[in-house]
Amino acid sequence: MYDNTNLLEAQKNVIKSGIAAGNALLYGDENGVIFNSCMGVADAEKMTPVSDKTYFHHYSMTKIFTVVSALILYEKGLLDLDAEVSRYIPEYAESTVFDNGKIIKAENKMTVRHLFTMTSGLTYLTDEFCGKTTEFERRFKKGDLDTVGFARELVTVPLAFEPGEQFRYGLSHDVLGAIIEIISNQSLDVFFDENIFKPLGMFDTYFYQKIPTEKKKYLSKNTSFDGEKYVNIPLLSRPVPCFDNAENNKVLSGGSGLVGTALDYAKFLTALLSGGGGIIKPETLTMMTNPALNSVQRKTYNKKEFDSSSFGDEHTFALGVRVQDREAKSGSLGEYGWSGALGTWFFVSPRDNLWFLYMHQHSPAKHGEYITKIRDEFYNTIREKIK
Repeated sequence: MYDNTNLLEAQKNVIKSGIAAGNALLYGDENGVIFNSCMGVADAEKMTPVSDKTYFHHYSMTKIFTVVSALILYEKGLLDLDAEVSRYIPEYAESTVFDNGKIIKAENKMTVRHLFTMTSGLTYLTDEFCGKTTEFERRFKKGDLDTVGFARELVTVPLAFEPGEQFRYGLSHDVLGAIIEIISNQSLDVFFDENIFKPLGMFDTYFYQKIPTEKKKYLSKNTSFDGEKYVNIPLLSRPVPCFDNAENNKVLSGGSGLVGTALDYAKFLTALLSGGGGIIKPETLTMMTNPALNSVQRKTYNKKEFDSSSFGDEHTFALGVRVQDREAKSGSLGEYGWSGALGTWFFVSPRDNLWFLYMHQHSPAKHGEYITKIRDEFYNTIREKIK
């Protein structure tokens, strides 16, 4: 259907240039996979090839499942996007903000919509707020909290700014995951399974702690390049200690916890492209992918130091996904997607009726060194056919 020669070469160059030991690259339309290419190895020691059975750590590409799950509850009238978070987690009625070296009471109330749009003031605890961050992390190295307990205790760490004032990437979707558990009275893994995975036939996607023993052999290793060869290295830590990959970890991270095969993720993208695939309504999907930041918030999203894979000023943030809302030299108007910390990355282009998925596992992920090149090559490929 398309001449994928140059796209395959771009995929191969990622491996040749020391960015990843192996990868999977797929694209498709509303009917499913059109192109599927696996290259390199998933384990640099055993030289296990990347295949359709390889499990990738999704990290932040988990977030969209949490967002869609929350919107399922919204459609049922069980979740109010403009309600204060404290309606569901009372502890958030007493949020504090770190302001010029002091911890003060938050004036603005954090809403559920703030969680969706990452404008809540919650961070990834990369800031030190008068010792509160260290204290929080020390308490939870024990790993004795569950998903809801984590969200409740997170309020002890001051916010980086008043809710609604800025965009800041962080733990917002982990708190949203806790709200899903509270409303549904189900653990996040069960809710995902019943409302997304089983309906879409996704039988190879799990929270890390829940992977069946017989499938652990398919987990891709995290790799690095030592200047001469690829080597296996420890998995990148989740954002806070209690998210680390211990099997007894009770926190199911709605922001970073899933693993699964590329083909499984492709089923989800196919559903999104087809208008929700029966998981959510088309009008809800449209709401999810419409730009959601005001002009002030957008300036904090478009900071180049935020994420080199966010491309340019033509992109903004919607309800949990990056979206292109302006014409540019590259990309496609209406394109939405996100990426993950070890090199996973997807986007959906409604205008072109295509989705795109790329996965590798490498630290650092080096998004800025490969995403734009492969993305451009993909659009060149499909538009040559269109012409």
